[in-house]
Amino acid sequence: MPYIIGVAGSCRGRQSTTARVLKALLARWPNTPRVDLITTDGFLYPNAVLEREGLMERNGLHESYDLPSRCCAFLTEVKAGRRPVRAPIYSHLVYDVKPNEWAVVEQPSTF
Repeated sequence: MPYIIGVAGSCRGRQSTTARVLKALLARWPNTPRVDLITTDGFLYPNAVLEREGLMERNGLHESYDLPSRCCAFLTEVKAGRRPVRAPIYSHLVYDVKPNEWAVVEQPSTF
């Protein structure tokens, strides 16, 4: 069963940076485990949904994430060892979820 490591913090709290450093450190282990980095930004509702629901000013806060269905389903599939598992990608260039683009977790390592 693969491990899932979560890095939590407030908005703009450098969680992604911390996760990248952690991934680089794990890559130095002997028998390097496969480590995939998936950010929660991809689980934000697309801007069109945020605008429709009047949540645009709450973007990045708890209610702007599709946690109950998309994020929890993703974590459940990874933990169950399913493969491949897709996660949505967020673009910090256009500040929106990229339609029809995915980060793919193929085969997480187990420890």
